Amino acid sequence: MKYHINQVITELDQIIHDQLDYLDEKVVPLSDEALEWRPGKYRWNLYEVVEHLNRFGDHYLPQFDAIVDAPGSLRKAEFYRSGPFAEYAVKIIRPVNGVVPNKTKSPRRTNPFLRQLDRSVFDEHRRQQHRLLNILKGADQVNFGRNRVSTVGLNWLRFSFGDSLRIMVYHAERHYIQIDNLVHRRPD
Repeated sequence: MKYHINQVITELDQIIHDQLDYLDEKVVPLSDEALEWRPGKYRWNLYEVVEHLNRFGDHYLPQFDAIVDAPGSLRKAEFYRSGPFAEYAVKIIRPVNGVVPNKTKSPRRTNPFLRQLDRSVFDEHRRQQHRLLNILKGADQVNFGRNRVSTVGLNWLRFSFGDSLRIMVYHAERHYIQIDNLVHRRPD
């Protein structure tokens, strides 16, 4: 599929801003008890969902920074073509009309279940989201199709820079639906 780079950047930027607003307005003000509440014995609480997103950021953001900062990656193009595996990954990951279509198992290194977590996960998530926004500001000068980023689950599988940006943001979009469900289902 062919995508207009500026439209992709604008869409991803808006999603990230919406997520930051939601985090600050709906999640951070909750009590520690509400943040630690689990909807089931083996289900994540709010701290763990956000920490999971942070672990994805720990993997992807350094690669994005390296691409944006590398002089060889600067080949501006108006469009880029997404790969078939990336389109399949987006189809699996991206929510449709506010519904997560497919449940997936998280890679072990991104699973924060039963870790001792606190409100610092929100500060880290906010810092990572702002870092991603800064990457998007310089991304319009980067070749979205040529530069490659390893995936978090399989290091040998690499997607284009543009596809990786989309996958990271859509993955967060998926988990913000999970966050919203936890915010609204928690006992008062």
